[in-house]
Amino acid sequence: MKVRPLVAAVACCVALSGGVHAETILSGTASGLDEDSIALQGKRVRLFGVDAPGLDQTCKRGGRQWACGRDAARALSQLVAGNTVRCRVIVEDKLRRLIVGDCTLGGESLSRWMVRNGWAVMNPRQTDAYAADEAEAKEARRGIWASEFEMPWDWRIRQRTKGKPQ
Repeated sequence: MKVRPLVAAVACCVALSGGVHAETILSGTASGLDEDSIALQGKRVRLFGVDAPGLDQTCKRGGRQWACGRDAARALSQLVAGNTVRCRVIVEDKLRRLIVGDCTLGGESLSRWMVRNGWAVMNPRQTDAYAADEAEAKEARRGIWASEFEMPWDWRIRQRTKGKPQ
């Protein structure tokens, strides 16, 4: 008679676990790919919650253009080069080969590091977790905040529509 409650408990657990799946973690030696993506285990992982100036994007500092997108990419690359990075996969689109991940190095969020150092802005469509870090970087005039710049998402839209009839 004690078997019946056990069977019911197992059946309930199996039914409840139908929508639950294991969290995907990528971990290993990383390298920087561009302004907000790294290479990890042969895959491209875009950092969650941030947007950095595009590789070809320039900013204006002291009345002069500077390659802020390239500098952002260089900063990320130098941070992760040869180090072990751990990424929790948030979105994986196998068709487009796109992975968006919440990545850490030594327990520190790479996204938070990029925002705090002024190499990226928080992507408010994904999170507001880095708002305080962005405000701190802006006040301290770190990275792109020491210049005049166009928000990365606006810059990309403008690049895509360049030369197209309006």
